[in-house]
Amino acid sequence: MKRWVFLASALCLAAISSNVGAQRVADLPRVAILSPDPGSTRSAASLFLEVLRDLGYEDGRNIRLQSRFAENRLDVLPALAAGLVKGRPDVIYTYNTAGAFAAARATRSIPIVAGPVGEQTMEQLAGNFAQPVANVTGFVSPATHEDEKCLQLLKEAAPDVSRIAVLLNPDNPVWRDYPAALGAAADQLGLVLVRVDSRGAVDIDRVLSELASSAIDGLLVMGDSTLADQGVRARVVEFTQQRRLPSASVTSSANPFAQDGGLLQLGTDLDYIVRRAAEYVRRIIHGARPSELPVERPAKFRLSVNLATAKVLGLTIPPTILGRAEEVIE
Repeated sequence: MKRWVFLASALCLAAISSNVGAQRVADLPRVAILSPDPGSTRSAASLFLEVLRDLGYEDGRNIRLQSRFAENRLDVLPALAAGLVKGRPDVIYTYNTAGAFAAARATRSIPIVAGPVGEQTMEQLAGNFAQPVANVTGFVSPATHEDEKCLQLLKEAAPDVSRIAVLLNPDNPVWRDYPAALGAAADQLGLVLVRVDSRGAVDIDRVLSELASSAIDGLLVMGDSTLADQGVRARVVEFTQQRRLPSASVTSSANPFAQDGGLLQLGTDLDYIVRRAAEYVRRIIHGARPSELPVERPAKFRLSVNLATAKVLGLTIPPTILGRAEEVIE
């Protein structure tokens, strides 16, 4: 009899312990990630997870992670964001303009940390940078200034270029006014800019085939997750090498455009921004509100130069460019 009482007590305690454990897991802070990129690529999402681990956070131990990956299809981001919101996360992290808008449209109450995104995007979503008035805060990339600088660097590296194709994704609202937004800089540099639309893997072969018959002598690739896709990037670089076109990309340090054979690459230091974003998420988990976390404008940029590509193109990169480069690829 005593043995049965003991067993019953043990089973009861085990059940209670199991329920307590389940309750503790259920009570963990929920962190949601809305990623425009595939889950298999090195992106802001993967860097964010690394930084969370560095900060001591582990899924199932002290946080619960919910991730959704758009596989470079910006059109599915709104549905993915709505799905994440149904899981009632405590905070959502996302990046790029499409991700930020999708998350903000899905919820006006759940805190959102976004970045890097365009400055105009953050102005619409956060309002006051010093004290965000909505549920969105994060980190901006001064896109137009950065793009103009990249255009200038391309002209300095390849002085003979005069007609440059600007490759962009028309579905990304950041580029709605491009390349007209670069008109003043182009005029000053004596350049003609030609807009070329591509939605990434679905049409890049056709776009490049059509571009091959156009009268261009340079290529500028605007930053976008669809164009940063590894396969798309490889096709673009191959195209520029076959056509002997000096090329530059305005993109974050996570996209190895120059390492893969592009001539120049200028972009925000993604590692820095993602680390700051993870710190904002940590503070929100511990009770901070977006209004207490000012929008930041990181001023740190990374310039990469591929000297091997320059040699193939017969170009001599000026010392002024090499002296500013954080990465020089031989």
